Amino acid sequence: MKKISRILFLPLVVLSLSGNAASAGNHEAKYFLSNGETKLNAGNYKEAIAVFTKAIEYEPKLSRSSLSEVYFKRGFAKAALGDNEGSKADYRISIELDRTPKDAEAYYNRGIAKKTIGDSEGARADFKIAAMHGYNNAKKMLQSNETSNTPFYAKTDAKSFFSSGKSKLDAGNHKGAIADFTKSIELDEKFAAAYFNRGIAKRLTGDKQGSVGDFKKTIEVDPTPTNADAYYNRGTAKSFTGDNNGALADLSKAIDLNPTYGEAYAQRGKIKETMGDKQGAASDHKHAKKFQGALQ
Repeated sequence: MKKISRILFLPLVVLSLSGNAASAGNHEAKYFLSNGETKLNAGNYKEAIAVFTKAIEYEPKLSRSSLSEVYFKRGFAKAALGDNEGSKADYRISIELDRTPKDAEAYYNRGIAKKTIGDSEGARADFKIAAMHGYNNAKKMLQSNETSNTPFYAKTDAKSFFSSGKSKLDAGNHKGAIADFTKSIELDEKFAAAYFNRGIAKRLTGDKQGSVGDFKKTIEVDPTPTNADAYYNRGTAKSFTGDNNGALADLSKAIDLNPTYGEAYAQRGKIKETMGDKQGAASDHKHAKKFQGALQ
């Protein structure tokens, strides 16, 4: 960020560098867009609005499609905070700025914006195009029988609700996390990580039966994990449902994929301990302490 502060003052110092300043301004605007998305996904809506507003202030440095995305996402954040009028105003500008979206997500977003401001037919047309390009959320919107103006925050990506749920879970807001993970699952019924984390949240609230149900669902919807985190989640879920051998296999696979996965060593160590493998447990706990400590 040190470079950014210098970039901001270049136009004031040397007019002959205006071309470089324009390039720097474009970089700055895109930084605000990316940073705003991060805060949005984490559920920090007020901060997201502030960052998106800064991006809008760099309007000449953004393409019309990027600027449309900024207004759309600022509208989303406003809707999440209950500012429906402010949200609709941003959505209208977003639609005006991008009359020819270039990808499925952009068509989907424009469809949401149109639906929110009352243009149901226009929204349906955009959802159809997005669905034709394989965008699953658009397909679900077309299958829905809803006709009301649902604010975007109630129909956002499953990943956004998942990210918000994770933030709440980490902060100790278990009930809020469960609510967000549930919304995520409603949008994507095969979102294994959402089931797993909701199971963790339920376990922390004392809902053991509900927790086990979610862990079983985690195993069911993700029969072929593709990365270390997925194997860790499924392995931990198996341990909570009593399948220790299956859990050890999945956790070992997670460690194979990521040899510095401290949490996987810790969980595998706990299971080995319950199975009477004290030597194996001690080795795993040693590795867990080493790699988890390295992250602190």
